Amino acid sequence: MYRLDRECFLLAVAAINTVLAAQSPFAAPSDERNDGIHLAVSPKCGQLGGNTSDVNGGIDIGKIKTIVSFGDSYTDGGKHDGSPLLPPVLIPPGIEAGGRSTDGPVWIEYIADDINATFMDYAVASAVVNISLWPDNPRPVDFLQQMSVFLGQNNKLDSDSTLYTLFFGINDWEDTKVDGNHLPQAAQDLLNQIAILASEPTNGRSFLITDVYGRGMHDALGEAWKQAVYDGISAFHKGENVTAPLNVAYGDFSRIWDGVLGSDPGYEAFGYTSTDACVFGNTTANACDDPKHHFYWIDGHPSNETHRIMADYVYEVFDKCKVY
Repeated sequence: MYRLDRECFLLAVAAINTVLAAQSPFAAPSDERNDGIHLAVSPKCGQLGGNTSDVNGGIDIGKIKTIVSFGDSYTDGGKHDGSPLLPPVLIPPGIEAGGRSTDGPVWIEYIADDINATFMDYAVASAVVNISLWPDNPRPVDFLQQMSVFLGQNNKLDSDSTLYTLFFGINDWEDTKVDGNHLPQAAQDLLNQIAILASEPTNGRSFLITDVYGRGMHDALGEAWKQAVYDGISAFHKGENVTAPLNVAYGDFSRIWDGVLGSDPGYEAFGYTSTDACVFGNTTANACDDPKHHFYWIDGHPSNETHRIMADYVYEVFDKCKVY
C-alpha cells in the first residue's frame, strides 16, 4: 500500500513541478552540484579523550546498511516512528518538503540516500534531551520519548551495519535562558540513552553525535555541554560504562555556522548570497527570489543546500578524522 501511494504521490508531484518549473524559483533546475553551495571549511580533527573536536573512532560508513536517527527539527524527516518518509518535495505555497522543516532532504537523509541505507527517523521538531529538565518549555517532546518509540518496536537490527545518530542541544541550550543551566544533566541523560542502545536487546555499536547548539553563538554553558558529551563517548570508545567498546564519531557543525555567519571565510565563500531565511510565516507567498542561495530556509533552519553541505561535512569527518 505504501509503495502504491508513494508512486501516485510522485506522479502528482512530477506533474505539478512541470508546471511550476518555468515560474517558480523553488522548482527551477540547476546544472551545478547543490546549486553551487559547497563547503568552504574543513573539520578540525582531534583525539578522543581530549578537547571537543571532529573525530571518527571506528565507523566505516561504507559498511552501514541502516541508519537510525534521533534529534530535533534539523533531523526530523516528517515521520517519527522509523517508517519510510514522504518524498522530500516542496509544493508551494507549503513550506515543508514532505513534513520537513526545510525545502528538501535533511542532512542525514542525504547520507542514507548516498549509501543506499535504510533510514529510520525518530526525530521530532523542538525536541530536547529530557523535557523534565525544562519546565517552562511549551513543547513536551524529547529524546526519551523517541527512545520509547524505538525500543517499543523491538527492531531486530544488525549491530555491525547499523549507525545510530543523535543530534540534540539547540533547544536545550535555548531553554537555559529561561530555566537555568541543566545542560550537565541533559548531557548525562543523552549518554545514558546511548548506553541503553548499546545494551541488550539493541546492542548498538556505532554512534554519530553532531552538534551546533548556538548556531553561530558560543558560551561557556554550551561548550561545557559539548565537552561533557565528548568525554562520555570517548569513554564508551574505550569500553567504559558499556558492555563492549563502541565505534563513535563526533561532527561539530559550528565550523559551518561560524564560517557562514562570521567573516572567516564568510558566506560568499560557500556560494551563498544571503545568511537570512528565505521564508517567513507559513507560506512561500512572500518568499525570497533566490532560495537556492540562502543559508536558512525558514528562521533558524537550514536550507536544502545547507543540509547537503552538512552531510558533506560528516563525510569529511568520517574520512579525515579517523582515530584508533
